[in-house]
Amino acid sequence: MTQLQNQKILIIGGSSGIGLAIAKLAAAEGADVVIAGRQLERLKNAKMQIKGRVDTFSLDICNEQEVEKVLNQLGTLNHIVTAAANINFEPLNALSKVSIEAAIASKLLGPIFVARHASNYINPQGSLLFISGVAAYKPAPGMSVVAAVNAGLEGLGKALAVELAPIRVNVLSPGVTDTPIWNFLSEKERETTFSKIAESLPVRKIGTPDDIAQAALMILQNSFTTGTVHHVDGGARLA
Repeated sequence: MTQLQNQKILIIGGSSGIGLAIAKLAAAEGADVVIAGRQLERLKNAKMQIKGRVDTFSLDICNEQEVEKVLNQLGTLNHIVTAAANINFEPLNALSKVSIEAAIASKLLGPIFVARHASNYINPQGSLLFISGVAAYKPAPGMSVVAAVNAGLEGLGKALAVELAPIRVNVLSPGVTDTPIWNFLSEKERETTFSKIAESLPVRKIGTPDDIAQAALMILQNSFTTGTVHHVDGGARLA
């Protein structure tokens, strides 16, 4: 029996990418998994890929009323993971106000809404885990807003670890990972981009969702870890 056996875990943004990988791994460890997101069809498809106990909820993390409603329906939880992101990789002068606001809402305001209400539902021995990203440390052209919201999310996580104690609050910062967030590139562009980035990393590879999910489960299960930013970036901050 693992530490996650029969524990109830809500993963917001759990229908694809890193969130889905965390859901799959947690379910395989015997957890009761709930994935939430905006698109019902994607949730349905994700549920079919998860082997274990899983439920789905329609939820827009940017809508505080929806967040509170879903948490109330779910009741007591052991862990909540926020992996939702609505971001665009574009130069600042090309980003629309709508795109900027969407990035801030999904990666910063949304987690704030979750944290504000989660303390009423998370078990005192449980935890909150936010997913940020390496752009906060190594931004590139077209990533200024992404860098800003990731850095803000990490500051939020550290502050909440103190404010919400004994509930643990941590942040997981992935490096470049092969997820649908890169689907704005053509297959050839994606291959070229990943190859170039991989060559610059000490590990000489791009991350997979499973790489990040394994780290996420370690953080969820470690009762002596709070207020940390855990980097799984292939050494990107060293390159």
